[in-house]
Amino acid sequence: MTKEVRALFLILILIVAPFLIYAYLQVRSLDEDEKMAATAYEKQMEAVLFSLNQYADDMMNRWVRQLADNQQTLMQNANMLILGNESIQMLVLKNMDTQVDSICSNEYVSINANTKKGIDQWYSKKDSVLNRLSQYLEAGFQKIQSADDWVPIDGLRPDQAGFTIMAYDQDSVLYNALFIVERKFWIEQILGPRMQEINHDEFSIAVDNWPPSQTAQQLLYRTTAFKLKKTFVKNKLWILPNSYLYIQPKGKSYTELIKARAQENLYFLIFSLFAMSIGTYLMIRNIRNALKIAQLKSDFVSNVSHEIRTPLSLIRMYAETLMLGRITSDEKKNHYYQTIHQESGRLTFLVNNILDFSRIEGNRKTYRFEEKELNELIKSLHESYGHYFAEKKIDSQLTLNENSLPVSIDVQAFEEAMSNLIENAIKYGNGQKEVFITTFEANGFACCSIKDQGIGISKSTQKHIFDKFYRVESALTQKTKGTGLGLSLVKHIMESHQGEVIVDSRLGLGSTFTLKFPIIKTKYE
Repeated sequence: MTKEVRALFLILILIVAPFLIYAYLQVRSLDEDEKMAATAYEKQMEAVLFSLNQYADDMMNRWVRQLADNQQTLMQNANMLILGNESIQMLVLKNMDTQVDSICSNEYVSINANTKKGIDQWYSKKDSVLNRLSQYLEAGFQKIQSADDWVPIDGLRPDQAGFTIMAYDQDSVLYNALFIVERKFWIEQILGPRMQEINHDEFSIAVDNWPPSQTAQQLLYRTTAFKLKKTFVKNKLWILPNSYLYIQPKGKSYTELIKARAQENLYFLIFSLFAMSIGTYLMIRNIRNALKIAQLKSDFVSNVSHEIRTPLSLIRMYAETLMLGRITSDEKKNHYYQTIHQESGRLTFLVNNILDFSRIEGNRKTYRFEEKELNELIKSLHESYGHYFAEKKIDSQLTLNENSLPVSIDVQAFEEAMSNLIENAIKYGNGQKEVFITTFEANGFACCSIKDQGIGISKSTQKHIFDKFYRVESALTQKTKGTGLGLSLVKHIMESHQGEVIVDSRLGLGSTFTLKFPIIKTKYE
């Protein structure tokens, strides 16, 4: 990092830091005030919910006392409970000695084989719970245990919830009593009147699952209009599993009043901090981009120097050898001549790429379009690369479309684009010696694809490969020199032809680059 960049970062920190510190102190102060107010107000509302829970618990203890009344049998008491409480769908009495179940149910319930099967399945997993409840009873405490894992069974109304207790019959036989109630009806019958008494004009109270329903109309029970988007306090309903009590103030809470008053003081600060953050972000991004471009340009100069030096050194060495007359064999002389010709062509290709890039950057690149047949251009290009493929021992497979593919094209630019793609297919082939060149028609476009079986390109880097100077970071690409201009030139050429270049690639499975040119429509089509 240069001194200028370090100085710029220091200035940004000195400007932004006071805003951040002040914002932190303000938010912290607001947060502490809100917490104090919220704690006091929540305690008040939690006390209300506690009283509702206590009331529900008292009502269920009344049911339990009625069931365990020794003046009648448990079965008689169970039937009386069901007659007097329509919310009780079913009451199961299980003899803990004989393990026999006796079922009392309301008139709207239809007991069947599936009902009994569901009861047996629930009891099969409750040995430890029943033992614990029995121990409580022996110690003189008749505990009510909610059936948290109760699964709705057949024959009853679907809105099912349960709780269970242990009780002795007249003859001191130990029974387990399993109450299955219709939850919504039970809330309306047992809790509803009490909730309405507490409600008055200060609170809105509701009962529902957690998380609550999407709309207030879907809540199991509510005293008045309950606003789900507004702050509320919740407590678990002790008796019913998976059910919660919700309470909220009808008007604005004390916390909301404090928050509204403090928000006005923070608006300007937040806006200023936001604007400062955006400016800082843009400035840092521009700095990073400038540093990145500088590094890319430095790499570009290094790569170009290497790319130019290699063919020049080879040309000079072979030329000096020929000039000194050290080669006497005509066959070897021809090989040297071909190498010099090939390397000079490589050098020409590189220089042309750099010159074209310079023209594109300066908006001086021009194209000379003419109507050509794509199959013929590809065939001619493939033949011109024949010697190169043979020397590199590349198996090049050409497949041409059966129908004619007339396009408006700059032949020189097209050959330049194809040459870049062919060079890349060979350079990054990772030892694979096959290249597939294919022409075809797709959705009104004449297409030419070049497929290799090389290293491939990851999805994350495919969107960058057409950027100027960009080179994929991998072991092979770092060993293989290049300018980072080839694909950028290909993209520009295709956009100038009203077409596009598409890449389809996966790491380790090779790449396919497709050039798409608009097909010229004849007057008969």
